[in-house]
Amino acid sequence: MQTVKMGSERNLTIRIGRDIYGQLEAIGQKHGATLEDELIEAIKSHVERAMVYSSDSFFQIGKAGKSGLKDLAKSHDKYLYGRTESE
Repeated sequence: MQTVKMGSERNLTIRIGRDIYGQLEAIGQKHGATLEDELIEAIKSHVERAMVYSSDSFFQIGKAGKSGLKDLAKSHDKYLYGRTESE
């Protein structure tokens, strides 16, 4: 992979498999876009999903607190839904 800084953009040379290349090319033709446009859109989409994922507290490691409840595994339904499995 090679990057060359030019202004606010960078050139990037990558190698991708023929199957992915063909799929991106077909998508571009369908949308009237270039292969470069489709690659940029795919990268933007991936970055957006990664940013949402990384900022979602549900997926943060080490953010869990201590409940002080000793039977949490056994009684989790009661604590979450106000009832037990047998009810």
